[in-house]
Amino acid sequence: MEVVWGKKAENSYFKELEIINNYHSQKEVENFKKLVDQIIYNLKTSVLEGKVSQKTKFNSFVISKQTTLYFDVNKEKSRLELLLFWQNKDDPSKLIEFLKEFE
Repeated sequence: MEVVWGKKAENSYFKELEIINNYHSQKEVENFKKLVDQIIYNLKTSVLEGKVSQKTKFNSFVISKQTTLYFDVNKEKSRLELLLFWQNKDDPSKLIEFLKEFE
């Protein structure tokens, strides 16, 4: 399965790394990167599926208590599209606005 990083996914991923680096250590940044790589691998090989949000109809997977990955799976095209890394403490109404852009 092909993995495609959307622009918002890239930007929000690097923002997340920056936040971790500012409040924790470089080791925590590396741990987060490894965790994300492992989760993406498991999603693309269907070991993990995440859950479908009733509000947005997109799949999500909680990476940590601070961060959730939103993604879409197109089985016909064998494609996993990463949409957004979301800070769980942020305003949920903004999340819905962000995800509407992908509909």
